[in-house]
Amino acid sequence: MRNILSNHGDLTRSEDVAVLLPGLEPQSAIMAFSLRTGGCSPPPFDTLNFSVSQGDSAENVRRNFKRFGNRLGIDPLRVVTCRQVHGDRIAVVVDLPNAPPVADAVVTATPNLYLAVKTADCLPVLLLDLHLRVSAAVHCGWRGAVHRITSKVLGLLKDRFGTDPQDLVAVLGPAIGACCYEVDDAVLTPFRQSVPDPERFIRQGKTANPGRESLRLDLAAVNRTELISQGVAEENIHQVEGCTCCDAGRFFSYRRDGARSGRHIAVVGFKT
Repeated sequence: MRNILSNHGDLTRSEDVAVLLPGLEPQSAIMAFSLRTGGCSPPPFDTLNFSVSQGDSAENVRRNFKRFGNRLGIDPLRVVTCRQVHGDRIAVVVDLPNAPPVADAVVTATPNLYLAVKTADCLPVLLLDLHLRVSAAVHCGWRGAVHRITSKVLGLLKDRFGTDPQDLVAVLGPAIGACCYEVDDAVLTPFRQSVPDPERFIRQGKTANPGRESLRLDLAAVNRTELISQGVAEENIHQVEGCTCCDAGRFFSYRRDGARSGRHIAVVGFKT
């Protein structure tokens, strides 16, 4: 697996607004993740926030979408988001919907439609079938991991579009790392019941109380394993390094900043 953000020197960026997977230009494709900088939203949403749900203004978010679209060379009005509910519903779109679909993953085979999910610790997973020119965006927190949403998206790509997993490129975006994602039995019990060999994704961590065990979940490792188990070549899986909770300079984090944290966006699609 090759990481695309091991240091700032690997970034393809403008005003620090985006992380891009390089090498997709001949395919007229994009896979991009926003950083928190380079936008116009005031604190606590500073600055490149993509959600009004936490209290930012619609005008600020509109301007942020325009700025991000300009960076990617796409029309922000052609970006399809979804109303995420931490489930396993997958929306297949063929044109711009009248309203964001209620789903945690979106799939399209339509060029010039750009699929997006919003996150502030949960893991965004972007997928491109470079042969059939199908794209998918997945929002995966711990509930998504329990629902096995990434495997379900891959199953839909195979069954509905005929995708060969060997033709897929996948990128795991910025998310909270196992260093910070402390979880309790409310998470671990359903996780252990649903995910094969769950203990390999649970890390032990230190706490201020020597007598208390701290267990942390590795969302990136869960999804990487799901992709490989479904036939995606390991060399085609990329990852944006860094923990959203640790790195306040680059990332928003619900765990660190609370409900009024800003939201990132992850965008994928084919331009033509």
